[in-house]
Amino acid sequence: MNSRSLLQVVLAASVSTVLVAATASSAAAAQPVGTAPRATTAGHWQSMGPDSSGGYLAFTRAAPSRLYVLPDAGYSVFRSDDHGLTWRQPGWLGMPGAVGVRVAADPGNPDVVWVTANASGGDHGYVLRSDDGAETFHPVLDTQTALADIVVSPSGRQLFAAGAAGVYASVDGGVKWRLLPGSPGAARRLAFSGGNLVVGTGDGLYLIEDALRNPRTARKLPLPGSIFTTHLSAHGGLVVASPLRDGSAVVSQDYGRTWRTLTGPWGTDTVVFSAVAAGEIHVQTLQASADGPMARKNVWLSSDQGQTWTARPEATPAVDLYSDLGSFPDRPHQEVVTGTAGVFTTRDSTHFQRIGVPATAVDALAQSGPVLVAGTGTGSYSSASPLSRHLPAGYQDWGWTGHSPDTLGNTIGALAAVPNGMLRVRDAYCPDSCIALEQSSDRGAHWQTLTFADGESRSLAVDPRHPSRLYIGASVMFTGVYSSTDGGSTLQPHYLPGLSGVRSVAVDPRTDGSLWIGDFTGLYRSRDGGATVTKVFAGDVERVAVDPKDPAHVVAVGDHLIKVSHDGGTSFDDAFGQPSATYSDVTFAPDGTVFAVSGDAADGPGRGVVRSTDGGARWADISAGLPDRDVRSVLVSADGQWLFAGTGRSGVYRLAVGSRSLRP
Repeated sequence: MNSRSLLQVVLAASVSTVLVAATASSAAAAQPVGTAPRATTAGHWQSMGPDSSGGYLAFTRAAPSRLYVLPDAGYSVFRSDDHGLTWRQPGWLGMPGAVGVRVAADPGNPDVVWVTANASGGDHGYVLRSDDGAETFHPVLDTQTALADIVVSPSGRQLFAAGAAGVYASVDGGVKWRLLPGSPGAARRLAFSGGNLVVGTGDGLYLIEDALRNPRTARKLPLPGSIFTTHLSAHGGLVVASPLRDGSAVVSQDYGRTWRTLTGPWGTDTVVFSAVAAGEIHVQTLQASADGPMARKNVWLSSDQGQTWTARPEATPAVDLYSDLGSFPDRPHQEVVTGTAGVFTTRDSTHFQRIGVPATAVDALAQSGPVLVAGTGTGSYSSASPLSRHLPAGYQDWGWTGHSPDTLGNTIGALAAVPNGMLRVRDAYCPDSCIALEQSSDRGAHWQTLTFADGESRSLAVDPRHPSRLYIGASVMFTGVYSSTDGGSTLQPHYLPGLSGVRSVAVDPRTDGSLWIGDFTGLYRSRDGGATVTKVFAGDVERVAVDPKDPAHVVAVGDHLIKVSHDGGTSFDDAFGQPSATYSDVTFAPDGTVFAVSGDAADGPGRGVVRSTDGGARWADISAGLPDRDVRSVLVSADGQWLFAGTGRSGVYRLAVGSRSLRP
């Protein structure tokens, strides 16, 4: 992540709370992805990755190799039973409109998991419990105000949840709850230090002594300065706390009773993260300066309670801004760190390995030879594993460069394969919103920018007869189509009055310059490379697909519509019997089967994947077993064996659809 984007994330996070509304669809019971290598069976959707999201961590000594992760988006919980080598399909929170904030695991029962969550607007907070290892959740506490953190006692009997109204407590494993009298309002973070409970709020730190036996009245602690608590962590009697910005960290060595400012070689740099793991203090700092928003940034470690420090300058470029830190009970000297684009392990805060999690939105898919490429909000990822029948170990991680990707200006809107590699359109900043057209000659491992253009894009089409001719649909800063006759080295803009946002461009290979253009306002036809258009029908069109074997066969999908033409667009008929939904993508398989997918929309959740075997006239739902019905993109492998669905919350899934892939 570049320095500009990291600072933006810090500033944005400092004034935001995770109260985003979401509608989580009910999922079937999650099935383990399994240990690799593993063969695919018919009718089973498999999570393929890519690992590209961070979140919040929970460990349990009852299953030392198990890790639960609540991704930043907060819709579900991911679980790994093998130190992050593979991840089970996510377990959804089961509360429509609720977004998870923090996660905790029972130390004695590895299948009991707790999540604090909030409804849209923060008018309700929930403690959710799972008894089946994060496959399903149910509410055990419903409050009229928002909740934040949750912690579980070493015995698993006592639980404490921090919220706007104060600190809630349960002494029977979460069956009954009460608001602790005198507990501070606006409670944000909690940490056990011995038998004491340290409470971080928006105006400082409080201590509830003897919290596990006879909780005392919370008392506000005198601090060297004010602190809007964002990070709070303890190990034994050592406790550290810090705000997100505009302040420095504080440390206690006596179970939270007295505090001092945590100082170090970073001088006046802002402390943006602090934690204690295995008795070692971790501090991440950054400093704004005139020659770059973060000319100085570093991670610092202290094993002597903050007396001396060792710099780890390799950590921030690898992980980016830390969000959580912990360790597996059976690997106490290996730290697990989360950042914006992944979950990582390290033994020295210098060398990192990414282990999770596949909780990312995939808006574009393409195949380049033996490799599948997925476009996400943090760039594109490529791997040969999804096209393999027998999956190798660690198949959900699609390769890591050793550096955290940019998380702003790095959303991939579309991908396309060309004879000598791949093309993609990336929504960038120049400094305002712009389109970066980029090419790769190594199947998506590295990218080179060809040119920039105004606007944002979700569509890229290459003429199959003349691969040097390509077309980009654009919206926002520029509404229309860009065309190129030199492989993208130069782009010719075609502004199209009357259109409000081009979502899709598809080439009609029967005639040079013939295009189908999907827009918010309808489907359009161009016969001159996008210079002019004629409206075919009205409607909100998301995607257009042309049958590669019969170009007169065209399918257009969008907001509650699937329309099919068998005469080159002279007429379009409505499909029969398809579920009413907002369809986001459509594609043809080599045998002529058509697949369409539906994503979440303002009027309801996505419906998953539908299939037509009669050219698009009739459709059948094939989403059974697909845990994430918010599907954004779809692709059939070139050999027709695999169907890939790019989802909005949990990466790519695959389903075996070809006869050869189903053989034992």
